[in-house]
Amino acid sequence: MVDVEIKKVLLGLIGERIVAKVLRDNGQTVDESLDPFDTEKDMVVDGKRVEVKTQVHVVIEDSFGIPRSQLKKIMGSHRVYFVSVPPARQLNQDDLMGGVFELDPSQEFKMHRARLGEREVLCIPRRQTAMRLIHQVTDETLLARMQELTSSYM
Repeated sequence: MVDVEIKKVLLGLIGERIVAKVLRDNGQTVDESLDPFDTEKDMVVDGKRVEVKTQVHVVIEDSFGIPRSQLKKIMGSHRVYFVSVPPARQLNQDDLMGGVFELDPSQEFKMHRARLGEREVLCIPRRQTAMRLIHQVTDETLLARMQELTSSYM
């Protein structure tokens, strides 16, 4: 049995590799951080710092959720990429699962607070103009691996 924290790190690394490949395929120069616990950045793309978040979306909000403590890091990044992980229990088919979204935090975007149990998160809706779908992972094996690694209750 793989520890929850190890699963979280592995899932994050998969998301970063997906984003790096998509960006490289688009002709961008990508320098990935060697330290999976780098607190400054996940990677540098064309000389600019970017952040990658790999997660199951907050279903009731149809949003990606970030802790308030991550807001400064998000806003200080040139771009933020969200990789949409299939929920652990596939209750309904998510048309955006495997989606790779790009957010430019210097542009106006929608965000709101929500409470998930004891946690308060900042929710960034997936379906908004500022959230651009740039790629969709269709490899069933990779999607299943991401689904296995999620610690989401969904």
